[in-house]
Amino acid sequence: MKAVKNYMSSPVFQVEANTSIQEVCKLMMERGVGSVIVTENGEPKGIFTDRDAVRAFSMGLNPTDEVRLASTMGNLITVDEDTDVFVAIDIMTKNKIRHLPVKDKEGKIIGMFAITDISKALHDVFP
Repeated sequence: MKAVKNYMSSPVFQVEANTSIQEVCKLMMERGVGSVIVTENGEPKGIFTDRDAVRAFSMGLNPTDEVRLASTMGNLITVDEDTDVFVAIDIMTKNKIRHLPVKDKEGKIIGMFAITDISKALHDVFP
């Protein structure tokens, strides 16, 4: 079994839900990441991805609008750090998502298993 913790990206960047879409997009560009966790009072509540940014602007949202308006909020799909990569891939496929937050044993988000990590995992399984 190959666990997602061996392939995830870390650290995971988090922003409060009242942060502007523009600020979040700038952070994502500076850090070279495709997603951030959206929190409310420090608690993870959603995710904002590069795809959400495109959707937000195509819907007419302004760069100064809060990221909560463009994020997937309330249904944060996560996996445990010891989850097998093939189980994680199945979850991503079934939910049509490209970023999967990874939690440690205490429930804290410690990484992000993304579609770009799948090729690394598959390369180890099928060299």
